[in-house]
Amino acid sequence: MKVLVAFDGSNSSIKALTAGIKLVKTLGGELKYVYVANIGDMHHHDLLGEAQFKETLESLREEGKDIKDLLNERGWRVIEIANLCLKDSGVKAQEIIRAGPPAEEIVNAAREEGADLLVLGVNSRQPVLSGDVVREVVENSPSSILAVAQNWATVIVK
Repeated sequence: MKVLVAFDGSNSSIKALTAGIKLVKTLGGELKYVYVANIGDMHHHDLLGEAQFKETLESLREEGKDIKDLLNERGWRVIEIANLCLKDSGVKAQEIIRAGPPAEEIVNAAREEGADLLVLGVNSRQPVLSGDVVREVVENSPSSILAVAQNWATVIVK
């Protein structure tokens, strides 16, 4: 079984990666995870906080860098989090790093990797798939989906 986990370093994605690890340990197969650097983040202040945004841009320019470099550094921090989750599991996983709209890139990765199962972390307290990225991935994924939340999980078989 080929399992692909969408991973962004959030608590819900850590839960999804943990579920992916358990599946591969139990059923066998191959585990990969995909991190998508959301290029749209380059145009939002919430990456750093509005108060620091202009100051950070100026500082980056002085260092000969731009916001893409900042996103790249953020991506490596996310990879480190994933590696910590995998460290004691005995499961090896391949990371896939992409840039672009998250839902589109997650679906493309699932298709290109031939994933049998795509594991998504969701933030909802109710067993409802909410959020634009989750909804778009569910609608367009070629793979079956395991949606994992803090207190529930659901499978969508395609």
